[in-house]
Amino acid sequence: MGNRHSKHHGKGSAVYLILLFPILIIGIAGSSLLDWFNKTFGVTFEEMIYTIKSPLKGADTHFLRNALIYCLPAAAAALFIFAAACAVVTVKKKLSVILAIGSRKKLKLELLSILMVLMIVVPCVLCVTTFHNVNKTLRISEYLYSRTHETDIYDRYYVFPDAGNIRSSQKRNLLLIYLESMETTYASVEDGGRQPDVNYIPGLTALAKNNISFSNTDKLGGFHCGTGATWTIAAFFACQSGIPFSFPVAGNDDFSGRESFAGGTVMLGDILKEKGYYQEFLCGSDATFGGRKAMFEQHGEFDIYDLNSAIRDGYLTEDETVWWGVEDRLLYEIAKDELTRISAGDEPFNLTMLTVDTHHVDGWVCPLCKNEYPDRLANVVACADAQITGFIDWCREQPWYDSTVIVIQGDHPRMDKSLVKGVKKYDRTVYNCFINAAVCPSAPGTANREFNSCDMFPTILGAMGFEIDGDRLGLGTDLFSDRETLSEELGYKYLNSELKNYSSFYVNNFY
Repeated sequence: MGNRHSKHHGKGSAVYLILLFPILIIGIAGSSLLDWFNKTFGVTFEEMIYTIKSPLKGADTHFLRNALIYCLPAAAAALFIFAAACAVVTVKKKLSVILAIGSRKKLKLELLSILMVLMIVVPCVLCVTTFHNVNKTLRISEYLYSRTHETDIYDRYYVFPDAGNIRSSQKRNLLLIYLESMETTYASVEDGGRQPDVNYIPGLTALAKNNISFSNTDKLGGFHCGTGATWTIAAFFACQSGIPFSFPVAGNDDFSGRESFAGGTVMLGDILKEKGYYQEFLCGSDATFGGRKAMFEQHGEFDIYDLNSAIRDGYLTEDETVWWGVEDRLLYEIAKDELTRISAGDEPFNLTMLTVDTHHVDGWVCPLCKNEYPDRLANVVACADAQITGFIDWCREQPWYDSTVIVIQGDHPRMDKSLVKGVKKYDRTVYNCFINAAVCPSAPGTANREFNSCDMFPTILGAMGFEIDGDRLGLGTDLFSDRETLSEELGYKYLNSELKNYSSFYVNNFY
């Protein structure tokens, strides 16, 4: 009987320890990881799952190391408690096999049993709390709900882009500059931003005031990045197709395994290709990351110039690459060389480029950055501001400048919390500026507008002098026209909530 009791206790102890280990890791280390995430990032489950499914080639993964370092004390604590639990189980087992034990040993046995219960109940409570907080932070249940409820917003409002209905008597060049994570939040409150005393982007603020910039206020402002436009490839897609990036998760790889990247979608590059434009995409990282290479190659036959190209052409060696690859200070030099080269051709051109130094987490401090502010990102943003304004000054001196529309815009809001902590997501608008626009905005003008990433698609064409039948493409509206955007017509909150939902129209037509 004693042997049978011993075996029963042994099996029970094994099950106890097998259950305890993951509970401890999830409850303690998981809670620590969530704490790190809340202090570092401000992204949703949708952004996370699409990023996880994307290829990491060309990505900066240093933040993963930082996360592991942050969680080490919690993981060590979990392992210590597990080791203590193993010791308690061993002692209890030895006491349990003794049939005739005194009252003091019985009391000790009971106390050990209570301790074992506490050692698993407390982590279980912590696990439940962690799962609740994860759902609250990442809005997982909201995402799952949206995937099971259908919208008809595309059926009612989507306008298929047709190059035949997009006309212009002139062919102006396009220089489209995406500034990584460039929010208007970085400006001072006085200028329209959210910084109490300092404007970290005085150059961009001046460019917006002296040229055309659409704003959600009567000061410096911009557009909202809603569903399917809050990470780089999604932002590119929304701004150049007029619809959010909302493909089924299973298909969100680098699209190399598919015949086409969003094959049913007509994008900005497709239209300009049909109009006879030479097109190039320039970035400082590996263009494969996130599917950017596939998108630009398949929608406009862009030539791709990325980190690999820069190494090939001798701008830097593989040993000299830092962080994501090419620092912005070198990227602008490459852009100057490429613009000089392609502007000598007979075709109108579209050079689309993406900077990177302001990327999360906290940006990249390059040799040009000054140490004026206590916050690292503040110095990086100020440096980025100086570099883009210096680059525009160089552009003004070039023979192609007067015949080129320059569009400067952010891709999406920051994905960490530096400089934006405590600012509501709705109030974090993305910067935009149109230099040398071929037309002036009609009523309702540039101020106090409600618009989102999708509106940039027809607006860029409008800035280039193209006339668009009906002034809408995709779900976007040409802001240079006198037509209201869908955000203004339907309300941003309603439109964004509808765009979160599943759409069979979307899958059948765009995927």
